[in-house]
Amino acid sequence: MGAAQKLTGYGILAVLGLIAVGLFIQQSRFNPAVIVAMRAPELTGRPQAVAGPAQAATAALIPEVEGFAPLAPTQSYGPETLSDKIDGKAELYLSAGFKEMSCRSFGLGDPGGAHVEVLLYDMGSAPNAFAVFSGQRRPGSPGSSLTPNAYATANALFFTQGQYYVEIVADRASAALHRSLEAYAKALLAKLPAAGETQDAAALFPEEGLVRETVRLCPTDTFCLEGLNNVFTGEYSLKGGKATAFIAVRDTLEQAQAEAKRYLDFLAANGYQKVQAPGSPGDLPVLVLDNSFEIVFVEGRTLAGVHDATSLAAALELAAQLRNALKGKP
Repeated sequence: MGAAQKLTGYGILAVLGLIAVGLFIQQSRFNPAVIVAMRAPELTGRPQAVAGPAQAATAALIPEVEGFAPLAPTQSYGPETLSDKIDGKAELYLSAGFKEMSCRSFGLGDPGGAHVEVLLYDMGSAPNAFAVFSGQRRPGSPGSSLTPNAYATANALFFTQGQYYVEIVADRASAALHRSLEAYAKALLAKLPAAGETQDAAALFPEEGLVRETVRLCPTDTFCLEGLNNVFTGEYSLKGGKATAFIAVRDTLEQAQAEAKRYLDFLAANGYQKVQAPGSPGDLPVLVLDNSFEIVFVEGRTLAGVHDATSLAAALELAAQLRNALKGKP
């Protein structure tokens, strides 16, 4: 090998040595991005504990009850974040005056036992709480004696007390589990502020033919009419057919009359036609579209009427019952 070749070889070795030293120095430096990437990922399946005071007043009202093992810290939501928890249903609560909600998950019994979630909503007022309670009620669900506004399903309890609406939902159903849910509900009710006497919304309506569990309070845009708010409705099964009664107490006679006119105009704009109803009072307008009958009237300062009756006979029968029930009321 010539002298020139040896010099070239030594030069290459020197360059490689410098590169190796540089790599060693670079690897000895801590890159924050690499450090973060090497950390174990945080679990997202369960809520993380949050240091500091509870996020909402409702959080302090959810009790810890013997036999119910907490699975996660209490979580709280406001109007801006409610959809994060109940996406798709939040609008019902928001339109009814929702303030805040707290929820917590519990395990019942041994590992592998039932999973129970408790959700406590502050709706701001008793009527608002009834609006969401009645709007969520499942058809045919039996009532419960927990509170005047309460019902049960195979795996859950739903009820109101004052301005609060509560859901206690398990992931399975059994008679023993139902008793445990009732025990938890009673412990929660003991922590809620006293509500005073709760109005029975069904008592607003004539009793004959009323399907009690269908009584609802619609907070906004009743029957698709924008601004027709805070209207009670109840479904009837009568000799002449089926129909829905509605009642809305207003501040003044003039307000009730103005809303009655606006609803009648709305019906006419959507194709309803006035019909002659033999035997009905002249001040009781009856409208029909595709065999669906509507009657609207004002009694005192109450807007009332019949919606979506399946026959003229059913509409007139229910309107007469309503008028008699409302006579003499302010």
